[in-house]
Amino acid sequence: MLYGAPTHRLEEYLTMTARALEIEAQFLYIPGCMIISFDDAETRTTEVKLVRLAQGIDLGRLKDVHRIYKEVIHDVIGVEEATAQLEELIAKKAKFHPWLRVLVFGLTSVTAAPFSFDARLIDLPLSFCFGCMVGALQLIVAPLSPLYSNVFEVSATVLISFLARVFGSIRGGDLFCFSALAQAGIVMLLPGYMFLSSSLELQARSIVAGSIRIVYGVIYSLLLGFGITLGAVLYGMIDKNATSALTCKSPMPGTYGFIFVPFFVLCISMLYQAKWKQMPIMVLVAFAGYIVNFYSSKRFTSSPQIASTLGAFAVGALANLYSRFRHGVAAAILIPAIFTQVPGGLASTGGLLSGLQVANEINNVTSAANATSMGSTGLATNTSYIVFGVASSMIQIAIGITVGLFLSALVVYPLGKRRSGLFSF
Repeated sequence: MLYGAPTHRLEEYLTMTARALEIEAQFLYIPGCMIISFDDAETRTTEVKLVRLAQGIDLGRLKDVHRIYKEVIHDVIGVEEATAQLEELIAKKAKFHPWLRVLVFGLTSVTAAPFSFDARLIDLPLSFCFGCMVGALQLIVAPLSPLYSNVFEVSATVLISFLARVFGSIRGGDLFCFSALAQAGIVMLLPGYMFLSSSLELQARSIVAGSIRIVYGVIYSLLLGFGITLGAVLYGMIDKNATSALTCKSPMPGTYGFIFVPFFVLCISMLYQAKWKQMPIMVLVAFAGYIVNFYSSKRFTSSPQIASTLGAFAVGALANLYSRFRHGVAAAILIPAIFTQVPGGLASTGGLLSGLQVANEINNVTSAANATSMGSTGLATNTSYIVFGVASSMIQIAIGITVGLFLSALVVYPLGKRRSGLFSF
């Protein structure tokens, strides 16, 4: 839970651990909480423990926890030694300093912008600044104020959307690309991993956890969409000549995006505290998945979900094969690859741009003095439909990735793993 293990398999991992330790126990996972019931057959009593943890991702520590888990399952070390190692691991300081990760946030936006959102070279410095702003708000400001952390996502998207339209309106929109700046700035706020986890849980019949998470993901997406709309509308009220372009003029050729993908994966790996020796295989797997996704999306232009499925199958198969023959942690390898799939898929479905479309319509209707009631009704209907664009696009992408990951696990591990849980998605 704390380091990013596949949530739909947590109960399986704990059940196998209890079996290896000859403990009678039952487990129920809900997001942010694990309910554990220890049964005593002799006294016919039950002791229930509640473990609450905020879900996080730490790829380096996930690998270490997996190593300890395997050693306990295979009787290499005892429970006391494993407990001591876990306590030492939890007490260890973060691999990268928060301010360094703020800079990496900016680099993540820079590297994601060309291959996901058709940004030009001139847009990259501003993308870096916007990414650093979001990183500073998330890593530095939000932890200092519980009150602000509740509105962090909305405030960040409002700020980035507003500034993106400010700079995108220079020279009538010919200098900077408004849509690329707005989307690249908030790339690390996209709830793709959240929707993927919920979809995997539902597919694995974890109805309670999957239902809770997907509802939260939908609300979170609506907040992002509202923030994008609000920021764009605010500047549209100030500047009547604000740009309304939803595409970039003269974007770089799509194949040039291949150059930025490995650097994007490195940035994601650093943000999530991966070990240096994990990064080469992460880059290789994610890059292969992006190539499959890129050419599949060219073939299936009307159905980006198929491209997501094929890309996810490619990364899942490679990661599981690496795990099977090199005894690595497939889940840790897959997470950066999944993050590589999400922004491009969301851009293909137009999810983030729906908020910008709403902003354009609101500004146009507000400025029109002779807007009729029929036009207002049409706007309300269209707006209600478009506002759900981010959430629906995320769900479509998550379903595609889920199917691909499950198929890849089935191909590589057709009979599963007998003694230990499958540390993969």
